[in-house]
Amino acid sequence: MSRSVRLAFGCVAVALTVFPLVLEKPGWPATLKADEPAYYLMAMSLARDGDLEFDLGDAERLFAEFPYRPADNIILMTDDGWRTVYFGKPYLYSLVVAPVAGLFGASGMVSFNMALLMGMVWLGWSHLRRFNSDSESLLFAFGFFILSAGFAYVFWLQPEVFNMAAITACLYLGLVPAPEGVSRWRRNSAVRLALSGAALVLAAYHKPMLALLGLPVLTACWRRRRLRDAGAWLAGTFFLGLIVVGIAVGLTGHPSAYLGVERGGHSVCSPHEMPVEPRAVAPGREQVPEDRASWSWMFRIPDVAPAELAEDIRYFLWGRHTGLLPYFPFSLLALAAFAVHRWRDPVAWSLLGSLVAVALVFLLWIPFNWHGGGGFVGNRYFVNAYPGFLFLVTRLLPRPTLFVGWMLGGLLLGPTIFSPFGRAVPETTLQAHARNAPFRWLPLELSLKNIPGYERRTWIGVQFIGSRESFQPRGNSMWLQGSQRTELVLSSNERLGELVFRVRSPAPQNVVELDIGHARSRLDFDESDSGARTVVLEPGEPDDIRWLDGQPRFVYHLEVRAERGEIRELLKRSPPRECFYFPYNESWVEAFYLGAELTFLGSPERIGAEIYGVEWIEVRAPRMVRAGEAFTVSAILANVSDESWPLETPGVNLAYHWEDEEGRTVVWEGERTPLPAPVPPGGRISTRIRVEAPDRPGSYVLVLDPLFEKVSWFSRQNPETTHRVPIRVVPVSEEPGKAGERDIPGGDSTPGDSSNGSTGP
Repeated sequence: MSRSVRLAFGCVAVALTVFPLVLEKPGWPATLKADEPAYYLMAMSLARDGDLEFDLGDAERLFAEFPYRPADNIILMTDDGWRTVYFGKPYLYSLVVAPVAGLFGASGMVSFNMALLMGMVWLGWSHLRRFNSDSESLLFAFGFFILSAGFAYVFWLQPEVFNMAAITACLYLGLVPAPEGVSRWRRNSAVRLALSGAALVLAAYHKPMLALLGLPVLTACWRRRRLRDAGAWLAGTFFLGLIVVGIAVGLTGHPSAYLGVERGGHSVCSPHEMPVEPRAVAPGREQVPEDRASWSWMFRIPDVAPAELAEDIRYFLWGRHTGLLPYFPFSLLALAAFAVHRWRDPVAWSLLGSLVAVALVFLLWIPFNWHGGGGFVGNRYFVNAYPGFLFLVTRLLPRPTLFVGWMLGGLLLGPTIFSPFGRAVPETTLQAHARNAPFRWLPLELSLKNIPGYERRTWIGVQFIGSRESFQPRGNSMWLQGSQRTELVLSSNERLGELVFRVRSPAPQNVVELDIGHARSRLDFDESDSGARTVVLEPGEPDDIRWLDGQPRFVYHLEVRAERGEIRELLKRSPPRECFYFPYNESWVEAFYLGAELTFLGSPERIGAEIYGVEWIEVRAPRMVRAGEAFTVSAILANVSDESWPLETPGVNLAYHWEDEEGRTVVWEGERTPLPAPVPPGGRISTRIRVEAPDRPGSYVLVLDPLFEKVSWFSRQNPETTHRVPIRVVPVSEEPGKAGERDIPGGDSTPGDSSNGSTGP
């Protein structure tokens, strides 16, 4: 490396390594995330106590440096019914970083991660400079690591960057010859290969599937026909593996945190209370450990249909939250350089095959969680193997491709690079950057178990998925944010024909646009328009077809744009937890800029179905009630239509109106009483209808009237479906009569069964 290039790299590396020392962890979000609590406290426990046992001293350390919120997910393990509690994650990363953590705390761990990243850049440059100029090699190596999701994990107190560095060292020492001018022992191939195997152990101890990346090194030894080199590599893995396992047994009594223990995530609510309590054990009998969350899943037969695997591979390559190409854009340049310059090299093919094998292990064995669980940026599991792509490259592509790589890195990873802790935005998640272009143009990973920041709600057999900051389910309806585009993903077991939506605008002079497939609709709400509009959209062919348990699911994308909105309040309560989040209250009021309220009504056939047929078999109502009094009406009624009365939203409810002596409606929107069960055609139901009397005394008629919620009152479709009962409303101070005198039959049929329920025809 030339002196000027060396000086430039050294200055940048020093600046990047020292600046984390003055960061205020944890930044945003204001808590330790994912598996950070265990790795951080393991490092502190090793530095201060020299052990991996969790006790109250560790809890006090947690609150000393992280007083913002309790730790939600500290992984702990035991083998004696929680009488002795150990940290439940592999210890190697925490052991190596313990000296720095002991001196500088969490910020020291971030600085250590950054130093590892700079070391990877140096090894990448050292590999590439054998085939390219110093400046081009450094630019590619720097962009390869910095312009990737791997940069975000520098700021995580977890072993992702540690594993990346171990893989980089393994492949560099195993595949790259020693440079000229170094000492003899450094040029000794056996020494380098033994160190290569040892480096792989550091990564594989955390993620065993990473051991597959040792195959290209063994392939290179086989190609050179040097069994001694292969033996040296295997010896390095064996002896360091033996040491690592021995230390683990000495510290916890087990070779790994994933073997022979009971383990799980716990909340640390107080520095003065243990998060787990010992279980009672019969005298003279030891607790038999439960082998939970172990590596046993790797030895079961995967159960993934080919169509589901194909879908996950697509998400793996260019998914919105996990895609290889958007989160690691230099991998595309690496694959292109491999295709141009190394497509005949068996070692390169072995390396590419190993990378594919690592990906398939995750995709096949944990198809619901192959991305890294609830805490992730990009693919948290595969980031460990990402350095392998660098060693697919020898000669770089023409210089303009470097501009392409850096441009893609800036466009795709700008938010991650410049706010690696996450952004303080509404409905904050670590995946908030994916709300904007260009990520929103990529497919949403519908097969994954959990992507934070999304709401899922099913209405009439169709699942609606949308990001929380713009999509809020509210009972039967959905609130959509104003002054922006809201994307909703619709998923159904059947192809969707015409879809009917009821649209309301909270703001005057608003414009609401709906777009799905080839169907578009524009609704103009003027100053006086406070009602709802009904829109029929025919999406046409689905945008995608998923396969779940061998059955197809049809996917459509609905976009809604509301030009204006009004501020509404959402009362949000934190879910039940083992401990509350301080200093925040358990409940708070959050504003939502409501642009449109949508209600999904189903298909026109469902709305126009002949369900508006009812026979009132028996009705018992009081003769007199007090003004404003709430009372019940006993009723037996039958469904005499050709369609079932559904319970699903929107479904059929029982309700009423009030008319005065002259037949004028004084109350139209009576209280709703849900059906106790769906009623098939010809079926009966016995129920009690809740009614509230008018506020003024007088003679009234109670008009019982079912309604197809959000669609129509039965009386609007068939006036013969109501049942009318005259009732006298007396002043509050007046006694309406004894209970036996108040109840009068409102029909002339024989009374039926008084229990709630429905019967068949």
